[in-house]
Amino acid sequence: MPTDRECCISLVRVIMPKFDRLDVAHELIALRRSPAASPTAALVIIACLAPFTAASCPQDSAQEPSANKSEPQRGYAAFYSPSLEGHKTACGGTYAPDKLTAAHPRLPCGTKLRVTNLRNGKTVRVTVNDHGPRTPNRIIDVSYAAARSLDFIKQGTTLVKVEVVR
Repeated sequence: MPTDRECCISLVRVIMPKFDRLDVAHELIALRRSPAASPTAALVIIACLAPFTAASCPQDSAQEPSANKSEPQRGYAAFYSPSLEGHKTACGGTYAPDKLTAAHPRLPCGTKLRVTNLRNGKTVRVTVNDHGPRTPNRIIDVSYAAARSLDFIKQGTTLVKVEVVR
């Protein structure tokens, strides 16, 4: 017979990645119907999930921000070495270190971005022409020219803010 804690853990594992209110409702109904579950387990689960389900609820359309606007990302950026010149990018082009381009893991090719070096305030506009970086500690890789404009060639990486322009 599962304990309250085991019920809570298994339900959270199912719901957390999805943030879907219907899944939460279905799991709570199943839990309520389960003869092994106690009312305490349901209360613990509801308390655990309250912050997540509130964040996933759709807002009134008047309060909802424009679909074209996305929240700025903050994280680390690195740059492509000039020695990669001529290599193929994921978008079908070739890397040119003198162009203002970038690699982003999720944004589509051609997306225009404003990248701001948060350590010195310098800003550059780049176009996504590749996908990456593949490391969890970086949010973007920029071309050598963009890194030079942002003034972080010596450091190799820097803390940046990335905003979608269009």
